[in-house]
Amino acid sequence: MPLSRQTLRTHVSGLRAELGVDVCTLYLAYPAERSLEIVATDGLSDGAIGARLSYDQGLTGKVARTDGPVAARDIQRHPEYFHIEGSDEEQHKSYLGIPLHHDGALLGVLVVQTREKKTFFARDIKALYSVGRKLVDELTEALQQAG
Repeated sequence: MPLSRQTLRTHVSGLRAELGVDVCTLYLAYPAERSLEIVATDGLSDGAIGARLSYDQGLTGKVARTDGPVAARDIQRHPEYFHIEGSDEEQHKSYLGIPLHHDGALLGVLVVQTREKKTFFARDIKALYSVGRKLVDELTEALQQAG
């Protein structure tokens, strides 16, 4: 991991505050395995760190699989909802996730969630992509320094 877990946590905490959401979570992608790993979160239980899911599981897997944003006003009622054991995510209602890319390759998925039901609009998706680009820039800079 090019950045420490604490540094990643600091980044997602800043994004959570900037976007005014209850949860911000960063998943790193492992395209060869078609899997995602939670590497940082602010708002979910720390027990979720390290949890993995496949591209075929849940809304976050759908983001990776379709390579596009996914939004849900009521997560638990969504047919592709997948509960990550020990995450405490069941208290959250709404979801927005976007893919993060570097040089055309999937780097990860950035997810925000809210406790109250919220409809995410185009402006919300645009804002998440904007902060996601900043995060990708920081991650790729750290990868280049490490490599």
